[in-house]
Amino acid sequence: MAISKHNRFNTVLASIGAFCLLIAMLFTSLRLVMGNEARNRAQYEKLGIAASMGMSDEDVLDSLMVLVDYMEDKRDDIKLTVEVFGGETEMFNERETAHMVDVKRLYLAWRTVSYTCFGVAAAVILCITLIEKRKTPLTLSRGYINGISVLGAIGGILAVWAIIDFNSFWIQFHMLFFNNNLWLLDPRTSRMINMLPSEFFSTIIAEFAMVFLVAAAVLLVVAIIIKSRAKKRESA
Repeated sequence: MAISKHNRFNTVLASIGAFCLLIAMLFTSLRLVMGNEARNRAQYEKLGIAASMGMSDEDVLDSLMVLVDYMEDKRDDIKLTVEVFGGETEMFNERETAHMVDVKRLYLAWRTVSYTCFGVAAAVILCITLIEKRKTPLTLSRGYINGISVLGAIGGILAVWAIIDFNSFWIQFHMLFFNNNLWLLDPRTSRMINMLPSEFFSTIIAEFAMVFLVAAAVLLVVAIIIKSRAKKRESA
């Protein structure tokens, strides 16, 4: 099925829109998993983190949700009093608090990017609809297949890296996005690092990736079906 220059441009445009949509879906999947209190409670109980810290499961869970609410800009600080080995104390120290300022800034920046990507995707869909009219589903399908192929290649490389050596992946992530060493927390003095071990983070990454992949796969199946039907009509 030959594609004209006009159609190629529209397909490229649709590919950009699809890539933006996928980026927005990726961040949304992370927010859904990270903010799932029931999921976090089950994970803490499974890993037995609270007992090793001399804290209750409830206090550790509350501490995590304080961090999530802070990143979502629902609160101005991460101050929280908890009970550790029978005595009351502030959950987070000054270094952890300073680090979370950087984390929140990065998180809100990515949230803005995801909202922008949703906007771009919507604008592209509207534009393609006005231009292509009845051919809109086919053009969007081509674009989506292209977009998910690019993101899949990038994501595949990162996934293999994380599976082979998650610690290396995690360290390089911090070195890329943070311009200081506040993220280097001492397990002997940092309750934040103890409540968020690599096992906890790796499960979050695995679960939000699964949520994203299921949603992306559904759209991919739809795109393939639409493209396949269009080819059959062309050859008929």
